[in-house]
Amino acid sequence: MVAPRNVMAKQGYQASSRERAGAMAFAAVTTLLVFLIMWRMGAVTGFGDGKGTHLTAIDLSAQGQDEEKAQKQEQKRQKQAESAEAAVSQPVAAPPQVPVPGKVEWPEGFIELSRNDYRATDISNMKRAESGGAQRVGAGSPGDSASVGQGPGGVRLFAAQWYREPTDAEIGPYLPQRRMQGDWAMIACRTVEKYHVEDCQELGESPPGSGLARAIRQASWQFLVRPPKVNGKPQIGEWVRIRFDFRAKKGDPDRQVAG
Repeated sequence: MVAPRNVMAKQGYQASSRERAGAMAFAAVTTLLVFLIMWRMGAVTGFGDGKGTHLTAIDLSAQGQDEEKAQKQEQKRQKQAESAEAAVSQPVAAPPQVPVPGKVEWPEGFIELSRNDYRATDISNMKRAESGGAQRVGAGSPGDSASVGQGPGGVRLFAAQWYREPTDAEIGPYLPQRRMQGDWAMIACRTVEKYHVEDCQELGESPPGSGLARAIRQASWQFLVRPPKVNGKPQIGEWVRIRFDFRAKKGDPDRQVAG
């Protein structure tokens, strides 16, 4: 009995094949059970199919909720801006024209007028209105200045009256020494404030080349003439015609503003 025990002590303890097989089966069953439990709890997902869920970190604090809300609002504003830009970029299609039964198709370039438009273009009515207006303007008011033709540039000339006649001393220095009976000079001037005249221009003289019109024009800065009246109102800025008829005696002209 002593000899076998010594032999076993020397060789060490060794499990039998049956024991090892039982231990491996128990370990496999235990591992399978643990795997099944984890799979049922959702800890294990599918492998390699690309449809597995992603882990998402959720911040439950107040600051995290505010940031998430602001991010959602920003995304909403961006979507609205993109929608508005897309609506603006797309041209608005004109509604299709609905054919009207019985409507006359006018040729291109034809202007369609209503009854009132056609009456407004009646030339006969326009002529009557213009003739009546001309009669009213020509009649004027009592005391209006008479028109004596056209002046420089086609302006209308009026017959005016002296506010104060110029003296011989005022115009004498400008007149030539030699003057004859029947000589005359005529100028046109524009009336300004305080009965003065300006922009005077020579209209004519007799004899031609005598220099009388030039002399009267140079002395015109001293003239005081009443502005013409239209509809009873003085018209400052209108043009008047002034004529000087000279006699044989030197320095004794016959001054006229209406002639």
